[in-house]
Amino acid sequence: MNHQTEIELKFLVPRAARAALMLEMSRGAAALPRKVLAARYLDTPDRRLAREGLAWRLRREDGRWVQTLKAAGKHLLERFEHEVIRPDSSPDCSPDAAAHAGTPAGDRLWSLLRRAQADGVELIVRVQTDVKRSVRRLRLRGAVVEVSYDEGRLLAAGTSQRICEIEFELKSGSITAMLALAERWRKRFGLVYDPRSKSERGDRLADGSPHPAVRKAAVPIYSKGATTGEAFGAVLDECLAQSTRNALGLAEGDPACRVEHVHQLRVGMRRLRSALRSFEGWVGEPPSGLVDDTRALFAALGRSRDSDVMDSGVVAELARAGAPPLSLRPATTGPAVSATIDTAATQKIFLAWIAWRIALTQEAGVKSGRQIGETPRTATSAGAVQGAAREAARDAAREAAREAADKATQETVPDAAAPAQQQAAHMQPREFRRSVEKRLRKWHKRIAADLGGFDNLDEASLHALRKRVKRQRYAVEFFSPLLRARRAARYLRALAALQDRMGALNDLFVARARYQALVATDAAAWFALGWLAASIAQARSVAKPALAKLAKAKPPTA
Repeated sequence: MNHQTEIELKFLVPRAARAALMLEMSRGAAALPRKVLAARYLDTPDRRLAREGLAWRLRREDGRWVQTLKAAGKHLLERFEHEVIRPDSSPDCSPDAAAHAGTPAGDRLWSLLRRAQADGVELIVRVQTDVKRSVRRLRLRGAVVEVSYDEGRLLAAGTSQRICEIEFELKSGSITAMLALAERWRKRFGLVYDPRSKSERGDRLADGSPHPAVRKAAVPIYSKGATTGEAFGAVLDECLAQSTRNALGLAEGDPACRVEHVHQLRVGMRRLRSALRSFEGWVGEPPSGLVDDTRALFAALGRSRDSDVMDSGVVAELARAGAPPLSLRPATTGPAVSATIDTAATQKIFLAWIAWRIALTQEAGVKSGRQIGETPRTATSAGAVQGAAREAARDAAREAAREAADKATQETVPDAAAPAQQQAAHMQPREFRRSVEKRLRKWHKRIAADLGGFDNLDEASLHALRKRVKRQRYAVEFFSPLLRARRAARYLRALAALQDRMGALNDLFVARARYQALVATDAAAWFALGWLAASIAQARSVAKPALAKLAKAKPPTA
């Protein structure tokens, strides 16, 4: 029986890079080990295990069946894994949930299966995989990383999907070295970061959806007694989960969902930036270069989103209002603007955020005498961990120089010791909750202060108000595990109502700027501007009562 956590990073491999990647996998090895793996993923027809974040499989390897239960870990790269060797070697080997008893995930599995049995819901093989795996173990200074390259098929609901992915798994040592290695390979082979597991991909395929799902925002999960650092880590994980899954959708998704992927990616990035503001002064700050790159990507996504609003919103409304035909400039069309989003740059930015998020956790491990990826038996002193991180960084630099990627790698992957150097203050739970209440009250007063002069606010001031409302809404969602649920829910409804109205007003301002640029060449734009002026006045009139209602509300308390 093997109970552990695994730390891994997975990428899709573009078709054009597969031959070169296999050559790299084989470099320096007389024969590259290859395994044939056939797995069955188990669940109920109504996805009870998947909904609880559990993945349960039986996999045939080396002539035996290995039963594995997986669940989420402490951060977005970590997963709980519990493996047992099944004594039954027959092709019809059946699963045994009792083999995982005594582990938190195993107890959850047992409870779910008992309830399913009571409801008359059977356990089925929902997804199958057949892959050939090539494995290479790399010994870096300060870390050992296992690189696995899988080619094969995913099968579910009578359909199949090709698998071609590479996984970097930390076996021991510093995660910094693994992240630097993964970034170099990503650049060299054009890899696409995929936060999904095979079971998650198969679950989508079983539901008839082969493409990455549009990922909307969710409330982060942490305990009421969490420290500032623990809460911030959970918030970052949620923001990055939304962002990276929608970034994957831009690269590999259904073209019909591209507009929504762009929108939700932008929401994820807005939430990420709001998280930094919400925790400002309480945790360390990310590298300034990463913040600048993120701001530039956010702006590019904003241009794409504005074009989508024009195409699907204002243009259609104007047509219904009887507007004369008007040819918009090609640059204003959604697909043209969306095409300018650099997928590789997007990948680089989010891997850098992941590295920084992991560095925060690694700092906490240093303080407690443990490093990410270590078990209690191999925990080392803080000095030893920092030394390993420095050695890993030196080794990463040497390898990157050999591959002509040293500079980019060092800029992209933050040093694990960076947050410690920033001397971030991690408040304890009681102080944290008091600070949250104080911050929410302060930001609420700033929003309410605009009520008296709302009628005289210009476009820039209205835009600033809209951003403050968004930030307050996201902050309440980020801190919701600490807040009184009913008060938080009422306050969020008021925030959401005002945000919707302010968003509609902002879309009209964006459209007005576009049509103002056309009046010199097309007189038909004047009709649009007249319609927009009336629409803006109407939008302002409905936004003001929503602001008044929010101003009277009280921010939730812990």
